[in-house]
Parts: sequence; structure tokens; C-alpha cells
Amino acid sequence: MTGVASGFPLTRQPLALGRHLALKNRVYFAPMGIDLGRDGCLTPAMFDFYKGIVDGGCAMVVLANSAVDASTRLHEGGLCLYEPTHAEHLAPLIDYGRHNACPVVVQLQHYGNQGHLGRSGGVLLTPSRSTPARSVKGMKVMTHEDARRVCAQFAHAARLAQQAGARMVQLQASNGYLLSSFLSPYSNRRTDRYGGTPLRRARLLLEVMDAIVDATQGGVDISVRLGIDDCLGEQGQQPALLEQVVPALERAGAAALMCSAAIKQTFHYMLRADPRVHAMLVHGVRHIRQLTSLPVGFAGFTGSLAQAEALLELGVTDLVGMSRALFADNDLVNKSLQGRPGSVNACRFEGNCFRDKSNPQLDRVYCCVNDRYKRPASIRYD
Repeated sequence: MTGVASGFPLTRQPLALGRHLALKNRVYFAPMGIDLGRDGCLTPAMFDFYKGIVDGGCAMVVLANSAVDASTRLHEGGLCLYEPTHAEHLAPLIDYGRHNACPVVVQLQHYGNQGHLGRSGGVLLTPSRSTPARSVKGMKVMTHEDARRVCAQFAHAARLAQQAGARMVQLQASNGYLLSSFLSPYSNRRTDRYGGTPLRRARLLLEVMDAIVDATQGGVDISVRLGIDDCLGEQGQQPALLEQVVPALERAGAAALMCSAAIKQTFHYMLRADPRVHAMLVHGVRHIRQLTSLPVGFAGFTGSLAQAEALLELGVTDLVGMSRALFADNDLVNKSLQGRPGSVNACRFEGNCFRDKSNPQLDRVYCCVNDRYKRPASIRYD
């Protein structure tokens, strides 16, 4: 195979990301909630999991879904970042990544109307009530005051991430969560300053970025996990609708864009590796990359360094994200760069790890092939 013979030269290339991060290669661990937190804090079990990822050779870890306020929660085992104790528990992992040439980026999350009603205090914020999405009890259409409050929450969380040692945060603006729901015409039917055109739908995201820059005095870079396709056709977000938004994000100071697809209603497309879905995603990422000089990355069904090398060679992306593949084998990168790709425990992309998240019989996310966290034999999915 060409990638093995050449030693994955493009994958091995370092990359300066923003003002603060120097990546040793082009593979990063894409955010994947494994729900091992306790009281919103990183636990020893979660530290051990991410230690395995850091030691496995990837260039960067994006830590998933740190809720920016007590008013927005989803999974009981999810992380939070609105109290000093949350930052104190994050600091050792960030420090470990820094000392092992694998920076840890903290993803900041507001779940919006996809949060858990009970854990979110009975109120779920949404851009619009006039939406074809399912009606959710407790939904509240955001006011301008709510928008200011959300900006302050993100800014406070970014400041705590900075105190924990993070040099970059990622804004979760994909998959139908709050910032993503404002970006998409499917969920945002407002006619005020926060809706009506792609740029106005991006206003909340841009205001969040400005608030973070002010709160951290520019000391933390900002990457954006950007939802580029809701998989709903003309009803929802599409790459072409972001042609003015992407340059605006660059002007606002974004350090990188990490593309993602699907929302809750269409996430089933992402469970199994489907060549048609992969082709759609690749086409969309190409389009986004043509709109900006920023580094662009994405994660989606990439299971080997040979596949990563091909994406880089084709100019699809600057960074290749893996979550399930590195979950299946934490040492995938090291094994492959050492010339042992045949020893990798390959991900089957069956999507069962995502099903674990909503399985009441389970207390965490498991894997089909990794013996470190193999799914109990009693748990079976169709």
C-alpha cells in the first residue's frame, strides 16, 4: 500500500494551529463523549482513558462537551466547566497532554433544546418555536437578554479553561446543539438580528467568540466545530449557506474549523460507514476549505492512516479527526507510523458506542473490539 511504503509523509507533517499550538502530525482525536465524569468533573477513569489516547501518538485531543452552565446538561456523566472545581480537575489532563506533545483542547458546549430537561432546570433554550423539529416540553425561545447571558456563560467557561492551562477551546457549533441550531435555517426561523440570513444566523456564534476574546484577553485560541450539513437537503444547513459565514469566522479570530454533519434527527446517517454519506461529507469539507485560509479538519468514518493520508493527498482537509477508530485502538497512530498497521484493532463503525450513550443498562460508552473497555456480552444491539 502506498501510504505504508512512503511512511505517511503528509500525515507526519507538523502544523502550527493558531498562535499557541504546534501539532506533531495531522491526526487528532475528535470529540467523543464517553460519559465517565462525576458531578461534572473529570474522573480518574476519564483521565486514564485520555492518557491512553495521548500516549497513542495523535497530535491533539479535543475533549468533548464541557457544559458551560448548570442550566444546560445532557448526560449525567458529562463534563462541566462553570465552577473552579471543574477546572481544577481538568488541569492534570491538560498538563499531561502538554508534556507529551499532544495538546488538549476543551470543547465548550451548550446543548440548547437537545439537553436533558430535568438536568437543565426545566428550561431548554431554542432559537425559534416555529420549527419542524419535535416539540419539546420546557422549550424557551431565546430573548436578546438570553443571548447576552449565553455569551457570558461561554466566556466564563473559556476563562476557566485558560486557568486550567488550555491554550485553545473549541466551540460546539454542530449537530443541532445551541450554536448550531442558530446557524441552521431548519431550526432558526427568527426575523430579528439573529435570523433571516446566514450571517445573521451566525451572529450568536460571533458574539460568543468576541466575548471569549475579551474574557481571556486573547490568551486562548478558538476553534469552531462547524455543522456544515444537517443531512436534510434544502430544509437545513448546507455548505453553500456558509459562504459568507466562514470568512466572518476567520475575521473574528477563529484559529481552525472542524467540520461536522448531521443533527439529532439525522444522526442515524453517521452510525454506520456509508460511502454515500462519506462522499457527501468530503464534498462539503472541500467546499468549506475553499472559503478560508484557516486550517480545516473533519472527522467521519476515517479508520486508518492510509485513509488519512489519502484525504490529505487529495487536498480535502488539513487535519484528519478520528474518534471511533482511536477508541477501538488507542495506539493506531503509533502502530501505523512504526510500520505495523496490520496490528491495529480496526473499528467496525457499527455505531454501538453511540447507542451505549442512551442505553439505561450502561453507565458508560463501550467498544466492540478494544479489550480495555469491551462491551459486556449481555448487551446486544440489532
